[in-house]
Amino acid sequence: MYKTILCAIEASKEGRFVLSRAVELSSQHESKLIVLNVLPYSFLPKDYQRELKEDAIPKFEEIVSDFGISKKNRILKVGKPYEVICKEAEKRSVDLIVLGTHSKKGISSLIGSTANSIVNYAHCDVTLVRI
Repeated sequence: MYKTILCAIEASKEGRFVLSRAVELSSQHESKLIVLNVLPYSFLPKDYQRELKEDAIPKFEEIVSDFGISKKNRILKVGKPYEVICKEAEKRSVDLIVLGTHSKKGISSLIGSTANSIVNYAHCDVTLVRI
């Protein structure tokens, strides 16, 4: 039985799909559900990074609001996705991480798989949702 589930999503249609699966699991296990969106850190100018974050916030908020996720269980961070996800999971004593199997965007699609890294580094169970 899972007490706390962390769902890592992108602010996209695919993220909405992954979150719907996490909501189902949370309901089945009567678990607390935390939703995390990690914007990959960029070596581009800080103004550009800030613009990306400002653009992502309303999209992320719309998705989590549609699923009734409370504001205290919403997290938006900037960093290396697998590192941030694994650190948040440890910090919050998460029993299960739920995330999608791939990302079509960003440099991470060129240099490796976030999902693969999380499966290898997480200290809890990981469920991958095929998108």
